[in-house]
Amino acid sequence: MNVYLAESESALEKGSPEGKLGNFVADACMKETSKIFYPADGKPADFAVFNNGGLRRPLPGGKIMRKDVFELMPFENELVVLTLNGNSVKKIFNFIASKNGAPVSGVHLQIKEKQALNIFINNIPLDTTHIYKVLTSDYLANGGDSFDMLMDAPREKVNLKVRDAIIQFLEDAGRKGIKINVSLDGRISDAK
Repeated sequence: MNVYLAESESALEKGSPEGKLGNFVADACMKETSKIFYPADGKPADFAVFNNGGLRRPLPGGKIMRKDVFELMPFENELVVLTLNGNSVKKIFNFIASKNGAPVSGVHLQIKEKQALNIFINNIPLDTTHIYKVLTSDYLANGGDSFDMLMDAPREKVNLKVRDAIIQFLEDAGRKGIKINVSLDGRISDAK
């Protein structure tokens, strides 16, 4: 557990509607999934959604050890990719808005009166007629944390635990001597 993984420029903590820790976890899971996920239809995940409740502690500034990631993510949750239509995706974002944010990657949206507005997926406006693939944990895919709208979606296994994706991302950065530097980039913001 005392294996050094990487170094972070600053402590990574939860926040709402957006937090550095959530941004880091969602982006790390997207990056690691993209390396190993080869779906039959050739379509990669469009975006990622996780939950703040699953992030059990911040990651420290400075050295990040293996034990830090186990304390952040003590669960055996697996990554899965769900296929959803645009209307279901809009429901996800409205649910996220009602909770004042959640960890996401590949998404920009604004919240106004607990509704999601100006939703962009990979810089393209949400299209309710489009089919999307969302990366998430099997816990949320099974309806955990009130994500009931995900339960019936077709799913593909990534064969990677959420925790292991984070560890692999950090190990890769550590090997390359890249410091983890996460910023708040406005992926979820309050509408003015």
